[in-house]
Amino acid sequence: MPSDAVLPPPVPSQGAAAWIDIRQAAYRNGFHKGLHQPVIHDGWYLLRSATTPFQVHVAAYGEVGPWVLSFSEPRIDTTILPGTEYTGPMPGQSGREVTSLAELGEALSRIYHFATVELPPSAYQEFLDATLAMPETTEAERVAIVRTAQGIFRQHLDRYWNQACAITGLQDRGLLRASHIKPWAASSDYEKVDVHNGLLLSALWDAAFDQGLISFSDEGGLLVSPKLSQRAIDVLTYGRTITVPMTDGHAPYLRDHRSRHGFGDDHD
Repeated sequence: MPSDAVLPPPVPSQGAAAWIDIRQAAYRNGFHKGLHQPVIHDGWYLLRSATTPFQVHVAAYGEVGPWVLSFSEPRIDTTILPGTEYTGPMPGQSGREVTSLAELGEALSRIYHFATVELPPSAYQEFLDATLAMPETTEAERVAIVRTAQGIFRQHLDRYWNQACAITGLQDRGLLRASHIKPWAASSDYEKVDVHNGLLLSALWDAAFDQGLISFSDEGGLLVSPKLSQRAIDVLTYGRTITVPMTDGHAPYLRDHRSRHGFGDDHD
């Protein structure tokens, strides 16, 4: 369907079957709230989350799509979303039309990430606010500040990586570690809590990364040190090609990690 085409108003009678797909996409991508009893108005389903006040409306035009997402947050760069611009009647100020369930899920995932990671106050501002009145004259007081910073860092990493290992997708919290890319001791206060200076990793991957037995290119490709045995490589990767989704914000920290552990400078 052309991006400039105006779709007819959503038809609620089509919603019963379409809602199953919308509900599954919402649940998998952070919008869990109220799915057992959908809120629908003029064919637009309201999707909500328990972790952000941000809301998205979704309408389906038939059981096999297309779907339209509508929202009213001007700070979202809609060009990062899959699909095409939608300008027809809608409850929000901006709209995006997608033609597959995969695109619908990807759009909801990116919107949820923006709402929970980009919109909230930065981790550094949160750290400053939390420690402004905290004394640091004794060792115990300094430890309290460190623990506050580490807690904020972990919280933001959990949000950024959707509470899952960046490599394996493992979600058992007790097995996940908030791993700094540039070491804590070498980082400024800002870098210590910067979400881009961290990876959420399962314990074995965290140990390998911390010891410099693995690293990553700027694009997220796995780099393996010659110090790591072939047996360890096989156990870690199961023969898979490993790529982690990195951004420009990760790049300077990754370069620091590669430099510290002898991976050279040809992986930008």
